[in-house]
Amino acid sequence: MAEIKPIRFTSKDSLDQTPSISDQNAALSAQFAPLAGVILDQKPPSSEIESVQVISGFLQAADSLDECYGEDSELPVEGAADAANEACRAMADLQNQLPRLDLGAPFETPESAMNTLDAIVIGIGVWCMRHQLMIISPEPIINALARRANNAASKQETAATFALMQGLVAHLKPMFQADLERSNPDRPWRVLNVNFAITAIRTGDEAMMRYAFDNLNETLPDERSGFYAEAHTLACLPGFDTAVRQLIAHEHRRFSPIR
Repeated sequence: MAEIKPIRFTSKDSLDQTPSISDQNAALSAQFAPLAGVILDQKPPSSEIESVQVISGFLQAADSLDECYGEDSELPVEGAADAANEACRAMADLQNQLPRLDLGAPFETPESAMNTLDAIVIGIGVWCMRHQLMIISPEPIINALARRANNAASKQETAATFALMQGLVAHLKPMFQADLERSNPDRPWRVLNVNFAITAIRTGDEAMMRYAFDNLNETLPDERSGFYAEAHTLACLPGFDTAVRQLIAHEHRRFSPIR
């Protein structure tokens, strides 16, 4: 299982290099092709070649399925979910190898290549959601959304990431309804819902915060007290909007242990 961790409460101050949401509307295979070509030109080890081939093959198949059956319909084919999850696994493997690759233009840094791969893996997640396919191993998608939230340079970009997280939370909820791994703080369901609430705080939007807090209170009842205590401590620091601070303070009072 890929390691996943919660995102930061505070947002990034530098300029964001993450592809915009509109960039994801292009065919995923077309987005991946330039990076795949650069990687293959390096003649990397067979494991990287295999990962590139798995991803490329899936993205081309996904484009074909969309053309045949529509972009939002259930797919009358077997193995689509398995193929998507295998592509996500290959994407995670490839991302782990990026720091040691010398990609060159237009991917001058591992970060720029990572942003491209994050856009692809988020696109795969959206593709699964549009076609009502089970996401068996959501860790790469959760990680990509966390990096996108951490890199967001504006509240608008943060809100766009919030919307993607909201869709993933709703899509995964039936699979994790019981949430039986409560002793594991790094389990995907726990991290996604915590990240969702943190992202809502960073939007500064009261409606988004209320929605995410209600979701956290329902899905992670054991987490509420600790989450709001930490959030309240940070919200009391200079720079937090008064309305944001008040909403967090309200939840903190609701779920603080009785003394």
